[in-house]
Order: sequence, then structure tokens, then C-alpha cells
Amino acid sequence: MTTARPRLVRHPVLAMALAAGLAAAPLAAQLPGQSLEVTPLSDSATVGDTVTLKLRVRITERDRLVDSLPSLVGPPLRGARLLSVELLTRQPDRTYTGIARVAYYRPGRQPLPYFGVAFARVVQSISRAVIPSEAGWIEIVPTLPPGEQPLKDIKPLQRQRGPLWPWLAAPILGLGLLWSVTRGRRRPAPEPVEAPPPPSQPGRPDPLQIAVERLHDIEAAQWPARGETDHHYQAVADVIRDYLAESRQVAAREMTTSELRELLLPALPAGPARDRWGRFLNQADLVKFAAARPGVPAAGEYLESARTLLAEWAAGHTNGDG
Repeated sequence: MTTARPRLVRHPVLAMALAAGLAAAPLAAQLPGQSLEVTPLSDSATVGDTVTLKLRVRITERDRLVDSLPSLVGPPLRGARLLSVELLTRQPDRTYTGIARVAYYRPGRQPLPYFGVAFARVVQSISRAVIPSEAGWIEIVPTLPPGEQPLKDIKPLQRQRGPLWPWLAAPILGLGLLWSVTRGRRRPAPEPVEAPPPPSQPGRPDPLQIAVERLHDIEAAQWPARGETDHHYQAVADVIRDYLAESRQVAAREMTTSELRELLLPALPAGPARDRWGRFLNQADLVKFAAARPGVPAAGEYLESARTLLAEWAAGHTNGDG
């Protein structure tokens, strides 16, 4: 008699195939020591109201979250809509908690959405798998009482005059936009910060030189000008993570932003340098998760901030402060 092994979702395509087969059955069980609980803050809600769900993830000491943003992995929502999902935050007991908000438009007993969180387990060579949530239910109450309701007369719409301030503000905004564009054209491009070369090792590529060359290639690609701002931010952030992985021998690419912040910021002295690192890490997450779309100038400033951080980090290592 063989024991069924837990099923793991190792790729987004497999996750979609698994979701299609789970329309009439709950998701597969997690590995021992893992769980993803989805609990509504109230047992019932009214049709159309926002239902707040609390997500709680438990993992073992051998596991590490690959992505702190939960995603839908179960069957598609019917008669409901996912409004928002927040990033998971780590708690003192090694659990991760977050909030999701859903609106239901059908009365009766409705299923909770199935969420999944990506994790990795190095000791078993699991580079990426998904912890699925278990089945849950909530009672949705209709807004009208049962039975036939009397119809009311439909009143004609009353025309109302709109406010005058948009007509007055439009010329002022147009002049301000024209002034900002003209000023932006006259502003000279900032000179790139040249990083001091750290001590090189014979036979080993210089991580700093590789990072500087990759930033130059990203700048030459001009992704923000072609509408690929998110790709630009992700590529710049990956350059910094790869440089930290080579210079500090840490798995910076696989770490979440929270884990990387906990590793780096305590090692930096309090002041502008620590603030710059914190802002740099947060900006990439805003573009990736919050669907923020900065303009071309902001994308260029983000790349220049990466050059500044590389120079400061290399200078700190050269002086023995890193």
C-alpha cells in the first residue's frame, strides 16, 4: 500500500491546469508543517459588500517564501470579484499574515477563493512550489427580503449644472504642463556616478564592473520610452541583487524585499545611505505589485540611484566598512 505524496504547483502553467481540475474538489494538502489559512472576518455578508479575508501562512524552518504576494490558484471566481490582495508580512512566530478583499454578488453559501503562495525548500531541491489554501465558505445574505416586492414609479432624471472650477482650472493646468515640459527639455542630463573599483581577484570577474556594464545596457535599451517601465525597474533591481549576491555571498535574488531589507539595513549606518537603500527596494515593489507607472524621467532617476548605491557600497567595502 503506497502513501499518496502531496502535489506541488511548480509552474504557473501547471497552477492553471491544477485550478481547472479542482472545480469540484478542494486543493491538494500541503507538505507537513505548512498551511495557508483563509478566514473571513465575519461569518456572513450582504450581496455587493466587501468581505475582508485574513490570510495566514505557516512554513517550516527549511522553507523560504519566494514571493510574498498571494495569488489565485483555484477555480475562477463565479459571482464574485477579487478587489485587492496585500503583501504578506512576517510575524515574530515565523508566520506570515496578509489581507485580501472580495465582493460577492450572489446570495447563498459561497466558496472562499483559493490562494497560493510560492515557496522554496533547498534541502529537497524544490526551487519553486506553491502552498495552496484549503476550502472555506461564507454565507451571503440578499439585500431584499424574500417574496414579491411592489414596484415603484420611475422618476425622470433631473438635470443639474456641473461645477465651474474644471473650466477655470483647465487653462492653468495646461500652462503648468507646458512649463514643466519646457523646463524638462532644458535640464541637462545627470552625469553618471562612477564607482571606485574594488580590489580584484585574479581569474574572477569583477562584480562591480559587471553591474555597471549591465546598467549601461539597460539604459541603452530605453524600455520606459517604449512603455515597458515595469521591465526596466525589474531589470535594475536584479542588477543590484546580483551584485549583492556576488559581493556578500547571499541569495539576494531569491530573497523577498522584506528579507533583503532585514539583512542590509542593520549593516548600514543610520542616515541618508540607509534611507536611499530603503527607498530603492520599495520603488521596485510599487511598480511590480501596486501597478504604479512612473514616467520616463522617474525611471531614469531610478537607474541613476542604482549607480549611486553601487558606488557607495563599493566604497564602503574598500574602506573596510561593509
